[in-house]
Amino acid sequence: MIDPGKLDRRIMLRNASVSTDSFGEAVRTYSDLGNVWAKIDYRTVKEGEETSRLTSVNKVRFTIRYRSDVDATTKITWDGNTYEIEGVSLEGRERYLILDTTLRD
Repeated sequence: MIDPGKLDRRIMLRNASVSTDSFGEAVRTYSDLGNVWAKIDYRTVKEGEETSRLTSVNKVRFTIRYRSDVDATTKITWDGNTYEIEGVSLEGRERYLILDTTLRD
């Protein structure tokens, strides 16, 4: 069980929508879904997992209260950075969502 008092950081959830530009190309744009409280845990990258890439990879786990409108296409903005969701899991009968994310340079 997660202590609700540990949800002590404000993050912005952003959802994608696809529209068509003047050339008929699909364009993905993001709109703000809302600010929510989150618990933040930094994850470490295991040796050989992604360390052979030239890009810097930061893995962060965000825990938020359950929302039905959050999925793998949702992005998270926090502390001036944007995180892509790699995995979404439920905690405690739809009380919380655990969002495993990656930040890439």
